[in-house]
Amino acid sequence: MNCYDCHAAEGADTPAVAVCHGCNSGLCPDHLRMTRPLLHRTNGLGVSHGSTPARQILCVTCHAARTGLPAPSAARCEPPVPAAPGPGTAGARGAAECPAEA
Repeated sequence: MNCYDCHAAEGADTPAVAVCHGCNSGLCPDHLRMTRPLLHRTNGLGVSHGSTPARQILCVTCHAARTGLPAPSAARCEPPVPAAPGPGTAGARGAAECPAEA
């Protein structure tokens, strides 16, 4: 399995060392983010015992979504081809062909 972000950004075939907990994308060491959420073991009617830090691996996009930060675009898209001047022209490719622009 290869890193999805390396492939999307550069077309590179970088081996993945982990899988994102949010979207299941393969990740290389440069594109993974590790968080340490606390897990609580409930006992009975809501009493929690033993808060234990867990390990959670996320891609840059899922980490940004969970922390409320803007996600960097990893998609590799060609720049739009200018269209003939006129009202309402969006370029020859159209606006919806690149997922990073949508």
